[in-house]
Amino acid sequence: MRTNQAEFYRGLEAASGALANAKADADGGAAPLAIAVHDAVTPLLTADAASHACRAGCAACCHFPVGVTFAEAQRLAAAIAAEARLVDRVLAEADASEPLAWPQLVGRPCPLLLDGRCRRHEARPLPCRALASRDAAACERALTAAVEVPRDEAASWRGLGAGAALASAGPVHGHRELRAALAAVLRHPAAAAAAFLAARAAPGS
Repeated sequence: MRTNQAEFYRGLEAASGALANAKADADGGAAPLAIAVHDAVTPLLTADAASHACRAGCAACCHFPVGVTFAEAQRLAAAIAAEARLVDRVLAEADASEPLAWPQLVGRPCPLLLDGRCRRHEARPLPCRALASRDAAACERALTAAVEVPRDEAASWRGLGAGAALASAGPVHGHRELRAALAAVLRHPAAAAAAFLAARAAPGS
């Protein structure tokens, strides 16, 4: 537990330092905050990359729900805004999954996943960046059974710390489910903060 706390605070401090030097867009957009934090903590999340089983085309983890911050939702929205087909896919999946409870989202592919690859990998949120498996086969099995997936625990806790800092930054706090958050920001750009807050909350938010 003490080690986990230390790694959490490493991520928190790295993200807080990045946020201290970052600024929102002139129109109040929070995407630059997400970019600053992602850039700052990536070295911490990939420090033990040689032991990670994650590879391009390995996408089991993309079938689990994740929570995103407001800044990350805005970053993703900006990254896909020019691709109408991808926007339509996100909106349709958000509508289709709205009645489902959080556990029922397990097994549903992220709408940004096409042909086994994230279409906006460079803009992916912290939960995706920080989840580093040491056994790809275990990830596959975890989709249908209660399987323990060996992962890079240090990276995971650093990501949680960074996420806590980012979730407390900007005009809106907390985490929302990725599909719902992204759809809310895309549909209501002029009232993105309020739309994000009204979206499905991630557990613990």
